[in-house]
Amino acid sequence: MDIPNHRQQFAALVQAQTTVISALPYLLGCAFTYFYYRHFNLGDTLLLFIAVISFHLAVNGHNQYTDYQRFTTSGSISENNIITKFKIALPWARLIIGSLVLVSAIIGIYLTIKAGWPLLLIGILSFIIGYAYSGGHHPILKTPLGEPASGITMGYNITLLAIYINIYNSPQFDPFFWLTGLLVSLPAILVISNVMLGNNICDRKEDVQIGKRTLVYYIGRPAAMKVLVSCYALSYIAIIAAVILRLLPVFTLLSLLTIPLVYQRIKVFINQPDKMTTFFNILISLQLILISEIIFTVIGIFFNIR
Repeated sequence: MDIPNHRQQFAALVQAQTTVISALPYLLGCAFTYFYYRHFNLGDTLLLFIAVISFHLAVNGHNQYTDYQRFTTSGSISENNIITKFKIALPWARLIIGSLVLVSAIIGIYLTIKAGWPLLLIGILSFIIGYAYSGGHHPILKTPLGEPASGITMGYNITLLAIYINIYNSPQFDPFFWLTGLLVSLPAILVISNVMLGNNICDRKEDVQIGKRTLVYYIGRPAAMKVLVSCYALSYIAIIAAVILRLLPVFTLLSLLTIPLVYQRIKVFINQPDKMTTFFNILISLQLILISEIIFTVIGIFFNIR
């Protein structure tokens, strides 16, 4: 196998294909804000989007880096670890991760000065969870809390950031935006948690070798599959609830049309959970649910349908 170039190594290290996992909750937060609060700050929104994506990529890179270190320490060999597969030099990996964190931090500090302490609070919580997720002696990803941690950090916090950056200077500023944000972000929280759960279902045997005791380890694969399916069902129920509470337009209910497509995708994964051949169905299901929710919300905004 030829040595991959830096572009290929970068995309692999930060798992660039997963950027959508952070981008969609952010876009969902923006769509909700414009519908519910009728306010939007384009420049600030674009800047914060860059910070969010940079941090997402940095966390991905850090996960791969720390996983490599754990396999090296344990004397095990991983068939899935990106550092080994793409022959990535560790100093170069550290440079990429550090640069992405720096970009995110600089933008975060600038926007905090401009928009206020709530942005700093949400940002700090995200940084702490992002590091604790794979860093330190007892990383979250080695525990049963990996799924909710990833769902809350990316599904909730990112949606919340998108909401706050667009209403901090609005006459309709709502001090309870964190609560409405929680209700609207529930589908994102659930389907993003399922990405982690699906990943752990596939990696159960390898995870045990490096001391990872994830949710799948404790409840077993059959029960984990039931949790996976339940989260998808609850995500659709959350969309219905948000429309009933008038947090999203009635048009958003058309996202329920994706149920048969998601069902088929998840059925394939459940029948043969495999990282290389069927795991992509989990990512596609996430996109089907969140993209359809965003698109139909935007259509509802366009036609001013409540």
